[in-house]
Amino acid sequence: MRAVVIEEEQAAEPFTAVLLYMEKLAIIDSKDRWKEMRELRNAINHEYEEDSARLAEFFDELARATPQLFVWQENLEHFCSETYSIGR
Repeated sequence: MRAVVIEEEQAAEPFTAVLLYMEKLAIIDSKDRWKEMRELRNAINHEYEEDSARLAEFFDELARATPQLFVWQENLEHFCSETYSIGR
């Protein structure tokens, strides 16, 4: 996403600017939802949760978020393909 923002000569810092531009392009639905998913990923990687029930909750939430991430990936790929003639 940052590479697209840079290519489009938009602000790439802070990362919220990148997310706002991705929202504008309809690549992601919500910068807030993106941040929630990122926080979830960070919690799993950095919290070293010892409570197996809490850890299971993290992984369940991540599993529920995964389909949305794939949609956003497809949106980004489609944008790049259409805008930059990639893969043609």
